[in-house]
Amino acid sequence: MKIPLIIAHRGASQQAPENTLPALEKARDAGVDMLALEVQRSKDDQPLVLADVSLDRTTNGTGRVARMTAAEVQALDAGSWFGAAFAGAKVPLLGEALQAAGSKVRVMLSLPETRSGTPWVKQLQAGLQGRADPAGDVLVFSDSESLKSFREAAPGFSFSLALGEKVDGWLYLEKADKMGLKVIRPYRAQIDSVLVRQAHAKNIQVYAYFANEEEDLRELLDLRVDGIVTGRPERLRKLLDGMKEA
Repeated sequence: MKIPLIIAHRGASQQAPENTLPALEKARDAGVDMLALEVQRSKDDQPLVLADVSLDRTTNGTGRVARMTAAEVQALDAGSWFGAAFAGAKVPLLGEALQAAGSKVRVMLSLPETRSGTPWVKQLQAGLQGRADPAGDVLVFSDSESLKSFREAAPGFSFSLALGEKVDGWLYLEKADKMGLKVIRPYRAQIDSVLVRQAHAKNIQVYAYFANEEEDLRELLDLRVDGIVTGRPERLRKLLDGMKEA
Protein backbone atom coordinates (compact mmCIF):
# COMPACT_ATOMS: atom_id res chain seq x y z
CA MET A 1 0.00 0.00 0.00
CA LYS A 2 1.36 3.41 -0.96
CA ILE A 3 2.05 5.71 2.00
CA PRO A 4 0.80 9.22 1.13
CA LEU A 5 1.90 12.51 2.62
CA ILE A 6 -0.13 13.69 5.59
CA ILE A 7 -1.11 17.25 4.66
CA ALA A 8 -2.67 19.16 7.56
CA HIS A 9 -5.56 21.33 6.37
CA ARG A 10 -4.97 24.82 7.85
CA GLY A 11 -2.76 23.23 10.48
CA ALA A 12 -4.24 21.06 13.22
CA SER A 13 -7.55 22.79 12.58
CA GLN A 14 -9.59 20.40 14.73
CA GLN A 15 -7.41 21.14 17.76
CA ALA A 16 -6.70 24.87 17.39
CA PRO A 17 -8.07 27.82 15.37
CA GLU A 18 -7.28 27.24 11.71
CA ASN A 19 -4.28 28.93 10.11
CA THR A 20 -3.06 30.40 13.42
CA LEU A 21 0.36 29.75 14.92
CA PRO A 22 -1.05 27.36 17.59
CA ALA A 23 -2.63 25.23 14.84
CA LEU A 24 0.57 25.19 12.81
CA GLU A 25 2.71 24.31 15.80
CA LYS A 26 0.39 21.49 16.86
CA ALA A 27 0.48 20.06 13.35
CA ARG A 28 4.26 20.32 13.20
CA ASP A 29 4.62 18.63 16.59
CA ALA A 30 2.30 15.84 15.44
CA GLY A 31 4.76 15.00 12.68
CA VAL A 32 2.74 15.91 9.59
CA ASP A 33 4.57 15.97 6.27
CA MET A 34 3.02 19.15 4.90
CA LEU A 35 0.81 22.09 5.88
CA ALA A 36 -1.96 23.29 3.54
CA LEU A 37 -2.51 27.01 4.12
CA GLU A 38 -4.34 29.83 2.36
CA VAL A 39 -2.86 33.26 1.80
CA GLN A 40 -4.81 36.52 1.50
CA ARG A 41 -3.60 39.94 0.41
CA SER A 42 -3.95 42.94 2.74
CA LYS A 43 -4.60 46.54 1.70
CA ASP A 44 -0.87 47.25 1.98
CA ASP A 45 0.11 44.17 -0.05
CA GLN A 46 1.18 41.99 2.87
CA PRO A 47 0.61 38.20 2.63
CA LEU A 48 -1.57 37.01 5.53
CA VAL A 49 -2.40 33.38 6.31
CA LEU A 50 -6.19 33.34 6.32
CA ALA A 51 -8.73 31.06 4.63
CA ASP A 52 -11.43 33.58 3.67
CA VAL A 53 -11.42 36.88 1.81
CA SER A 54 -13.64 38.06 4.66
CA LEU A 55 -12.65 38.45 8.30
CA ASP A 56 -16.09 37.62 9.69
CA ARG A 57 -15.84 33.85 10.23
CA THR A 58 -12.48 33.44 11.97
CA THR A 59 -11.79 36.78 13.69
CA ASN A 60 -13.68 39.34 15.76
CA GLY A 61 -13.45 41.73 12.82
CA THR A 62 -15.74 42.25 9.84
CA GLY A 63 -15.33 43.04 6.18
CA ARG A 64 -12.81 42.09 3.53
CA VAL A 65 -9.14 41.49 4.26
CA ALA A 66 -8.15 43.53 1.20
CA ARG A 67 -9.66 46.67 2.74
CA MET A 68 -7.50 46.54 5.87
CA THR A 69 -3.77 46.86 6.46
CA ALA A 70 -1.82 43.94 7.81
CA ALA A 71 -1.39 45.74 11.13
CA GLU A 72 -5.15 46.23 11.41
CA VAL A 73 -5.81 42.56 10.68
CA GLN A 74 -3.16 41.42 13.16
CA ALA A 75 -4.75 43.55 15.87
CA LEU A 76 -7.84 41.31 15.69
CA ASP A 77 -8.57 38.22 17.79
CA ALA A 78 -8.42 35.12 15.59
CA GLY A 79 -8.71 32.54 18.36
CA SER A 80 -11.71 33.22 20.62
CA TRP A 81 -14.20 31.87 18.07
CA PHE A 82 -12.58 28.45 18.46
CA GLY A 83 -12.23 28.47 22.23
CA ALA A 84 -11.36 30.65 25.22
CA ALA A 85 -7.96 28.99 25.53
CA PHE A 86 -6.96 30.57 22.21
CA ALA A 87 -8.16 34.10 22.91
CA GLY A 88 -5.75 36.61 21.46
CA ALA A 89 -4.33 34.37 18.74
CA LYS A 90 -3.45 36.46 15.71
CA VAL A 91 -3.70 36.12 11.95
CA PRO A 92 -0.06 35.41 11.04
CA LEU A 93 1.95 36.95 8.26
CA LEU A 94 3.20 34.41 5.75
CA GLY A 95 6.76 34.73 7.01
CA GLU A 96 5.64 34.09 10.59
CA ALA A 97 3.66 31.02 9.53
CA LEU A 98 6.59 29.55 7.61
CA GLN A 99 8.87 30.12 10.57
CA ALA A 100 6.39 28.28 12.81
CA ALA A 101 6.18 25.43 10.31
CA GLY A 102 9.91 24.90 10.53
CA SER A 103 12.32 23.83 7.83
CA LYS A 104 11.43 20.13 7.94
CA VAL A 105 7.72 20.50 7.18
CA ARG A 106 6.75 21.17 3.59
CA VAL A 107 3.96 23.60 2.77
CA MET A 108 1.20 23.83 0.19
CA LEU A 109 0.07 27.43 -0.15
CA SER A 110 -3.11 28.49 -1.94
CA LEU A 111 -2.35 31.93 -3.34
CA PRO A 112 -4.61 34.70 -4.67
CA GLU A 113 -4.43 36.40 -8.05
CA THR A 114 -0.89 37.50 -8.76
CA ARG A 115 0.69 39.60 -11.50
CA SER A 116 4.40 40.10 -11.98
CA GLY A 117 6.00 43.47 -11.36
CA THR A 118 3.56 44.50 -8.62
CA PRO A 119 4.22 45.39 -4.97
CA TRP A 120 2.17 42.34 -3.99
CA VAL A 121 4.50 39.99 -5.87
CA LYS A 122 7.53 41.52 -4.16
CA GLN A 123 5.96 41.08 -0.72
CA LEU A 124 4.96 37.50 -1.56
CA GLN A 125 8.50 36.72 -2.64
CA ALA A 126 9.83 38.27 0.57
CA GLY A 127 7.47 36.12 2.65
CA LEU A 128 8.74 32.98 0.92
CA GLN A 129 12.40 33.75 1.38
CA GLY A 130 14.44 31.31 3.34
CA ARG A 131 12.60 28.10 2.48
CA ALA A 132 15.21 25.37 2.75
CA ASP A 133 13.77 23.22 -0.05
CA PRO A 134 11.40 25.27 -2.24
CA ALA A 135 11.13 22.46 -4.78
CA GLY A 136 9.47 20.38 -2.06
CA ASP A 137 6.85 23.05 -1.41
CA VAL A 138 3.79 23.52 -3.63
CA LEU A 139 2.30 26.89 -4.52
CA VAL A 140 -1.30 26.58 -5.69
CA PHE A 141 -3.10 29.04 -7.96
CA SER A 142 -6.70 28.96 -9.12
CA ASP A 143 -5.89 31.22 -12.07
CA SER A 144 -3.56 29.92 -14.78
CA GLU A 145 -2.25 33.38 -15.71
CA SER A 146 -1.34 34.06 -12.09
CA LEU A 147 0.42 30.71 -11.91
CA LYS A 148 2.38 31.43 -15.08
CA SER A 149 3.34 34.91 -13.87
CA PHE A 150 4.57 33.86 -10.42
CA ARG A 151 6.26 30.75 -11.74
CA GLU A 152 8.58 33.03 -13.69
CA ALA A 153 9.25 35.06 -10.54
CA ALA A 154 9.87 32.04 -8.28
CA PRO A 155 11.07 29.16 -10.47
CA GLY A 156 12.49 27.16 -7.56
CA PHE A 157 9.08 26.12 -6.22
CA SER A 158 6.69 23.40 -7.36
CA PHE A 159 3.31 24.57 -8.63
CA SER A 160 -0.24 23.28 -8.97
CA LEU A 161 -3.39 24.58 -10.61
CA ALA A 162 -6.60 24.32 -8.57
CA LEU A 163 -9.70 24.01 -10.73
CA GLY A 164 -13.34 24.17 -9.68
CA GLU A 165 -15.06 21.40 -7.74
CA LYS A 166 -17.32 20.54 -10.68
CA VAL A 167 -14.51 20.24 -13.23
CA ASP A 168 -13.80 16.74 -14.55
CA GLY A 169 -10.62 15.27 -13.17
CA TRP A 170 -9.10 14.60 -16.58
CA LEU A 171 -8.95 18.35 -17.20
CA TYR A 172 -6.48 18.65 -14.32
CA LEU A 173 -4.17 16.23 -16.09
CA GLU A 174 -4.56 17.91 -19.47
CA LYS A 175 -3.74 21.35 -18.12
CA ALA A 176 -0.97 20.12 -15.82
CA ASP A 177 0.66 18.24 -18.66
CA LYS A 178 0.57 21.26 -20.96
CA MET A 179 2.06 23.51 -18.26
CA GLY A 180 4.73 21.03 -17.19
CA LEU A 181 3.33 20.73 -13.66
CA LYS A 182 4.18 17.74 -11.49
CA VAL A 183 1.40 18.11 -8.89
CA ILE A 184 -2.39 18.30 -9.15
CA ARG A 185 -4.73 19.05 -6.25
CA PRO A 186 -8.20 17.81 -7.24
CA TYR A 187 -11.17 17.59 -4.92
CA ARG A 188 -11.80 14.17 -3.43
CA ALA A 189 -14.95 13.64 -5.53
CA GLN A 190 -12.93 14.17 -8.73
CA ILE A 191 -10.49 11.37 -7.99
CA ASP A 192 -10.81 7.80 -9.20
CA SER A 193 -8.40 4.99 -9.98
CA VAL A 194 -8.16 6.00 -13.66
CA LEU A 195 -7.14 9.56 -12.82
CA VAL A 196 -4.47 8.39 -10.38
CA ARG A 197 -3.12 5.80 -12.80
CA GLN A 198 -2.94 8.29 -15.68
CA ALA A 199 -1.34 10.92 -13.45
CA HIS A 200 1.35 8.52 -12.31
CA ALA A 201 1.99 7.47 -15.91
CA LYS A 202 2.81 11.14 -16.58
CA ASN A 203 4.94 11.40 -13.42
CA ILE A 204 2.35 13.72 -11.83
CA GLN A 205 1.51 13.47 -8.13
CA VAL A 206 -2.10 13.59 -6.89
CA TYR A 207 -2.80 15.45 -3.63
CA ALA A 208 -6.43 14.83 -2.64
CA TYR A 209 -8.41 17.80 -1.29
CA PHE A 210 -9.71 16.89 1.24
CA ALA A 211 -11.02 14.18 3.63
CA ASN A 212 -11.64 13.94 7.37
CA GLU A 213 -13.81 10.86 7.93
CA GLU A 214 -12.18 7.46 8.25
CA GLU A 215 -14.22 5.94 5.41
CA ASP A 216 -13.15 8.72 3.02
CA LEU A 217 -9.53 8.48 4.12
CA ARG A 218 -9.51 4.72 3.55
CA GLU A 219 -10.99 5.20 0.09
CA LEU A 220 -8.20 7.60 -0.87
CA LEU A 221 -5.59 5.23 0.53
CA ASP A 222 -6.99 2.47 -1.66
CA LEU A 223 -6.72 4.79 -4.68
CA ARG A 224 -2.99 5.22 -3.97
CA VAL A 225 -2.93 9.01 -4.01
CA ASP A 226 0.34 10.73 -3.16
CA GLY A 227 -0.98 13.03 -0.45
CA ILE A 228 -4.18 13.65 1.51
CA VAL A 229 -5.22 17.07 2.77
CA THR A 230 -7.05 16.52 6.05
CA GLY A 231 -8.23 18.43 9.09
CA ARG A 232 -7.73 15.22 11.08
CA PRO A 233 -4.03 14.43 10.58
CA GLU A 234 -3.99 12.37 13.77
CA ARG A 235 -6.70 10.11 12.32
CA LEU A 236 -4.79 9.59 9.09
CA ARG A 237 -1.59 8.96 11.06
CA LYS A 238 -3.37 6.23 13.05
CA LEU A 239 -4.58 4.57 9.83
CA LEU A 240 -1.11 4.67 8.32
CA ASP A 241 0.48 3.28 11.47
CA GLY A 242 -2.05 0.46 11.41
CA MET A 243 -1.12 -0.33 7.81
CA LYS A 244 2.57 -0.52 8.72
CA GLU A 245 1.83 -2.95 11.56
CA ALA A 246 -0.46 -5.17 9.47
